[in-house]
Amino acid sequence: MNVLVLVSSFLAAGVEWVEALTIVLAVGMFKSWRTALLGTGAAMLALVALVAIFGVAVTSHVSITLARTLVGVFLLLFGLKWLHKAILRSAGIKALHDEAEAFKETEKALLTSRDHWIGFSTSFNGVFLEGLEVVFIVIALGGLNSVAAASTGAIASLLLVVVAGLALRHPLTRVPENAMKYVVGIMLTSFGTFFTGEGLGVTWPASDVVILALIVIYAAASVLLVQLLKNPPTADLGEVAILRAARAVVAEVWGLFVDDGALATVAIAIVLGVGLFAARGGQSTAAGVSLVAGVILAVIVGLAGSFRSRAAIVRAPAQAPEPVPAAAQVGLESGPPG
Repeated sequence: MNVLVLVSSFLAAGVEWVEALTIVLAVGMFKSWRTALLGTGAAMLALVALVAIFGVAVTSHVSITLARTLVGVFLLLFGLKWLHKAILRSAGIKALHDEAEAFKETEKALLTSRDHWIGFSTSFNGVFLEGLEVVFIVIALGGLNSVAAASTGAIASLLLVVVAGLALRHPLTRVPENAMKYVVGIMLTSFGTFFTGEGLGVTWPASDVVILALIVIYAAASVLLVQLLKNPPTADLGEVAILRAARAVVAEVWGLFVDDGALATVAIAIVLGVGLFAARGGQSTAAGVSLVAGVILAVIVGLAGSFRSRAAIVRAPAQAPEPVPAAAQVGLESGPPG
């Protein structure tokens, strides 16, 4: 399973490092390499300090069980965020992420700004924010007693991206970033489900090997959802009472880790429900099955709006041109009075 952690960390961190590289390259090429490297170095130092402070605080004041549960929930929401976007991109509803376009946008912002610190702040913010996600992923994936594997994957991807960036001096536009995000979304959701279930008292069959089964289940469910979005049913999903009620209740809820508030709310509600079920003596295996089914339900609820939009497009009849009255045709054929 260490290999799975290493691969997951490598892919997840690789996506973040590619995005950070795009920003650093833009600053170096259109402001100065010195500014770009200073901002990058400051961001790395800030990340190291944050990890040290966070590690001491967690180990001193939070029990291992609670920390594992919280990390599982956050990792689950984090994975759902990536998976949700990946499904929308694969279905053609959301535009694919384009590093070349991101490079141009950063270039424009740098050239039009009169702020002398814009280069430093841009490189610092880009590296710090992307690196923060890498740190979180490494800490979360290390929960399987595989901190070494998770760290190795992240460092290996960093070295690979840095070497490629120095050699090419150009954004890595040929990296299949969108496909990588899809895979990472499935993997993080699977790890998050496993950790959350363990924290809630779920006894997974075959221990951590069940993560492989979770990956297969979520991959199959996401592919099915992509196909349904591409070819939506003609039935009016707005008439489904359960979906309509769920969307109405959670429409205004803030999604910290997930762009869609409904998805985040349903996921948290399901986690709490499974925890209550397990705490009251429910079968641990049944609780695990309920958790997996609930995660898939959360994804479906998050995509409900997209389903309705696609279904409305399919149902809408083609707007044919209105027929011209016969009298008007005669008038047109005869021409203006002369």
